[in-house]
Amino acid sequence: MSSPCLALRCGAAALALLAAAAPARGAGSTPAWLRIRPGTIARVDIAPWQDSDEPEAALTFSAASLARDFTDDDTRPFDILYQPVGVRVRVVRVRPDGRVALVHGVEGRFEGYALLARLVPEIPASTRLLAAGGFGGFADFYPRLDTPERQAEQVATGTPMIALGIGVAPYDPDSADLVRVRVRVLGGNLRGRTGWVSVAYTGLPGPPSRSADVAEKACRCRLVEFEGS
Repeated sequence: MSSPCLALRCGAAALALLAAAAPARGAGSTPAWLRIRPGTIARVDIAPWQDSDEPEAALTFSAASLARDFTDDDTRPFDILYQPVGVRVRVVRVRPDGRVALVHGVEGRFEGYALLARLVPEIPASTRLLAAGGFGGFADFYPRLDTPERQAEQVATGTPMIALGIGVAPYDPDSADLVRVRVRVLGGNLRGRTGWVSVAYTGLPGPPSRSADVAEKACRCRLVEFEGS
């Protein structure tokens, strides 16, 4: 027959194992790939300034060029980096203002600054997603990466999908959402189809927070965007 002390030790060990297996309350709610920190990989979205040519990524040589509000003044900065939309970068550090990050090119060798709001997460393959078109009740679904927006189909808000990879669509004057995730649709009228959805119109399954916006409430998900961006 086991002694009381042995039973207590076994019980404590079992509780310790359960505690280690279960995530801490409030911890782990944001995947590591959605946290902006040194080493985080991201794609740089389309620049917010006016450009008469094919647009470039929102990158500049100096942080000062990103200090203004581009909704009030969308003139092109003088020190832009000529990099294509969707270029891959690695975060070096975030500036104290919390708006701008110093980044290095992953494939190309360059250093510059990017607005956190213009950094798009790289969704890992096999990630479970939901379509997150919160206004019209759908997200655009592109059968091919080069399908123009006017020929896009519709995947209903809340439709489950699984990520297969990340790509960047060719320039389309009708669309500013060129960084897209390749998905397999797991439900709804497009079930079984494979195609592309803008990263900005995807979410992670889970109840929305109290501060959730319209899109998150509609899909009951957490939008795929960097924490704090």
